[in-house]
Amino acid sequence: MSDLPPKDPNAVEPYHIVWCSKDGTNDGTTSDTGELQGATISTSAWTVPSGITEDSSATGAITIAGISYGVNTVSTIWLSGGTDNYVYELSCRIVTSDIRTLDKTICIRVQDQ
Repeated sequence: MSDLPPKDPNAVEPYHIVWCSKDGTNDGTTSDTGELQGATISTSAWTVPSGITEDSSATGAITIAGISYGVNTVSTIWLSGGTDNYVYELSCRIVTSDIRTLDKTICIRVQDQ
C-alpha cells in the first residue's frame, strides 16, 4: 500500500501505479526492479469505493516527474470528488502479457486545499 499526495475534493486529479522500474526500465534483466519484468499490462481494472469517483483510467505512455514510461507499464486513474479529511483505499488489478495477475492498493487522502 502506498500513500500519495492529498486530493482536493473539488479537483479532478490523476494518480498512478508504476508497475515497471521506477526509472522507466522494463527489460526483464537483473537490474530491472519492476514487477512487469519485461511483460506489459494486458488489462487494468480499478476498484473504487463509494464517495470518490473514477472519471477515467488508462495504461498509455506517460511522463511522471520527468521520467518517461512506455505504454502498458503504468496504470493511471483520474479521480473527482471525495469527502474532506477522509482516506480512500483504491485497488488496481492488472493482468500481464505473460498471464500473471498483480494487485496493488493505494491510499488517497482528500483534503480541501
